[in-house]
Amino acid sequence: MSSILFFRNPQNEKIRWASVIGFCGGFGGIGALLGKGIHRPEWVLHLDGIFTSIGHYFTPYGMLIFGIVYSDAIGNVRKRNILKVLLLIPIFIMYLMFQVYPEFKVNFRILAIWVVPYVIVANILLIYAAWREDRPIIKRRKILTCVFVVPMFTFALITNIILEALGIVGVWHYNPWIIVIQFLVFVYFGVKYGILGVRIRFEKEMRDSTMKAARSGTALFNHTIKNEIAKIDLLVNQIKEQIPPEERYAENLELVLNSTNHVLELSRRIQSKINVTNLKESEFSLMKSIDSAINLLKPYLNMNPDITIIKQYEVDAIVFGDTEQLQETYLNIIKNASEAMSGQGVILIKVYKTRRKIHIDFIDEGKGIEKDELTHVLDPFYSTKHNQTNFGLGLTYCYNVLKKHGGDILVKSKVKKGTTFTLTLPSKRIIEFRVNEQFNSKLIGENNLWTK
Repeated sequence: MSSILFFRNPQNEKIRWASVIGFCGGFGGIGALLGKGIHRPEWVLHLDGIFTSIGHYFTPYGMLIFGIVYSDAIGNVRKRNILKVLLLIPIFIMYLMFQVYPEFKVNFRILAIWVVPYVIVANILLIYAAWREDRPIIKRRKILTCVFVVPMFTFALITNIILEALGIVGVWHYNPWIIVIQFLVFVYFGVKYGILGVRIRFEKEMRDSTMKAARSGTALFNHTIKNEIAKIDLLVNQIKEQIPPEERYAENLELVLNSTNHVLELSRRIQSKINVTNLKESEFSLMKSIDSAINLLKPYLNMNPDITIIKQYEVDAIVFGDTEQLQETYLNIIKNASEAMSGQGVILIKVYKTRRKIHIDFIDEGKGIEKDELTHVLDPFYSTKHNQTNFGLGLTYCYNVLKKHGGDILVKSKVKKGTTFTLTLPSKRIIEFRVNEQFNSKLIGENNLWTK
């Protein structure tokens, strides 16, 4: 499980610490397999002491740090790193107090003094993270993580530490059975619903592979099309120069040239949607950026007067990114929303922040997306509109833009209820948060500031 987690997403700190728990617990298991007593080869005695001590000391440490990181209980990175160092102190004391070689020996009552609070606090932080989460999809994932992790932590604490401290020894021998059950639960729920982001990662990897194949295929297609069309264009122009304009064939040649230009234009449009060129980054107000996109849509909205856009900006943020490409992303999503509503309904745009990220929700009242289509809507050349004029590249472009910014897109939808696209920008893109005083004023009962 630890290897699956770590190699799927090694950049994620939460995943790294989840893996640390598994690896440290695994060291303890190897120590148990190396046997007991001092009548063993020297190298076995050394390995047993190292592995068993890591299992007993660093596993609860990893559990607590995982709880802290997962819950975002301490947002300041410097403070979190200092705490990580301070929480190592009991481990160093244990190494000073108890022998590791030739045989690992520890007083479990003393060990329980710090291990029990470490694990209990970790469980509380995980439950707290799920409880305070407002976003339904993320909340469900955090609850599943709690269902998977909290019983595992608790069982390990009771069998490995508390019962041993109470003189009831050997119950930990049943741990392998629990680990097998947990692994099966992890595989089932991890793939089906997503535990610790595993399913999300699978989906992203599949999408990235599709994207890579699409880019490669499109590049080859474009290269071939451009070469062949350029030849046709050159030859037709040469023929056209030799024919008097009044000849009836000249008009046909003009039609051929129009067609070649049209094909080249289509090729260029497909390429521009597949590739996101280098970002032209600058500092800008996220709120103004969304407003600018809505202003660009005014001609379209004037043609669809039954569409209402409601803005609900809880915060503003000064963001470092490409405002033009983000605006194009908003335009794509708003246009899709209005088409899904058949030109009638409300699109709610919400801007809010969590501890270290900023989110933009686009919520429509459209027909929604079928469940089996939902996981594919960001894939290249996939469209739920099922018409020949749509390439299925608009949302792929949006995904590319957010990915270039280190962000993400989440989509949730219910048929006949509507769809929500959530764009997330990471903390590294946010220079400054600004509370939207007008929004706060609305909350205390002043004028309604929702805006069309």
